[in-house]
Amino acid sequence: MQNKQEILEKLTGIQSSRKSYYTELIHLVEEMKKKNRQLAVINQLTQIQISATWPETSMYIASQLTQILPFAHFALTLVKGSSYSSYLSRRDGEGWQCHTLVGAVPSELPVHSLDRVLHPAFAELFPDHYALSVPLRSQLNQTFGYLTLLQADEQRSVPEDAELFSLIASHVGVSVENGLLFQDVSEKIKIEAQLVQSAKMAAIGEMAAGVAHELNSPLTAILGNSQLLLREMKESPAAPLMNDIYQCGVRCKKIIQNLLTFSRQDEYLFSTVPLDDVVEDALGLVGYQLSVSGLTIVKELVQPPLLFHGSRHQIEQIVINLLLNARDALVGRDDPRIELRSFTREEDGRAYAGLTVRDNGAGISQDQLPQIFQPFYSTKDRTKGTGLGLSVSLGIAEAHGGKLFAESQENKGSTFTLLLPLLREEARNGEETDADCG
Repeated sequence: MQNKQEILEKLTGIQSSRKSYYTELIHLVEEMKKKNRQLAVINQLTQIQISATWPETSMYIASQLTQILPFAHFALTLVKGSSYSSYLSRRDGEGWQCHTLVGAVPSELPVHSLDRVLHPAFAELFPDHYALSVPLRSQLNQTFGYLTLLQADEQRSVPEDAELFSLIASHVGVSVENGLLFQDVSEKIKIEAQLVQSAKMAAIGEMAAGVAHELNSPLTAILGNSQLLLREMKESPAAPLMNDIYQCGVRCKKIIQNLLTFSRQDEYLFSTVPLDDVVEDALGLVGYQLSVSGLTIVKELVQPPLLFHGSRHQIEQIVINLLLNARDALVGRDDPRIELRSFTREEDGRAYAGLTVRDNGAGISQDQLPQIFQPFYSTKDRTKGTGLGLSVSLGIAEAHGGKLFAESQENKGSTFTLLLPLLREEARNGEETDADCG
């Protein structure tokens, strides 16, 4: 009977049909899981942060793609004008690392054919890899970049993977284009902030010049008459009072001179400037405000004074801004202190003259710290800050080939560091010699 059953199953193929059905079902389930993973990755790629840097964006895309596509290296390439930048990402242990490749776009080559340039460039870096590139297109169907997978021979994509990669590029293109637009808008905001600050400083300068000229005449009379009276009074009991009047007049005259100097800052003349002089001028302008606020000012300026080549008035603007920010951070603090320290530093083979402005105030949270140099961002009350001072100060520092950065801890204070290219004494002597020869 058992033999008959076996013969019947072989003749009808019932058993083989069951095996085929279950095999197809398992295959179908696996395909559905694969499609779900692909959709999940595509969904994640539509959530790229528009404020992220391009290396961060490249590493994020690579980390998502590695879940559904085989590759050894990934590149996000963006074209701007006559040049391109490729952000190459690869896995480094548990994380990712990225480095940038920059090149020129041949004038005769259209952007949609840029892969003819990219692939040979990638081949030089990764000679044993095969490059698969798909273009990134804007809403106007214009190519503005590429996504590239660099695969070893055993990883070469099948046609189905290439189609999936093209589909992914169409979704990623939207997010990347949004990032480009965000950067354009941010750059415009930064320029507008600089224009607003320039107009503001110009208005303040005009007002300062007017006030200074109006005060000069009566102050000259006060100083002259007080000197004459002092000569006559000599040992009179009122002589110390008259001397106080004279000394206060001298102090006012110095403030007026500083105001006149400050009002002429639109000239932005570059010259050899001692960093110490800038600090003293800034304190001459705002030192009284700081002292009446009950602050202690500590100066540690190295000797001989550090020299830089730049605009005295622009750098003075940075120092004043840092001092006033420190004052605002010290409101309500016990033993409020501001420390100014000059120093030299070597970075990337270049010497810098440095100045730190440190306070023991409220500090800045780690979440806010990366944003404080952005235009219109302020940690102060709306009535106390415009959010322009630090962004403009950073622009001035960078225009001088320098740097401006901050370190801070909440309730422990903040330290702002200004670095300017150091002018060596021999370089200054060389400039003076050249000028004398002229």
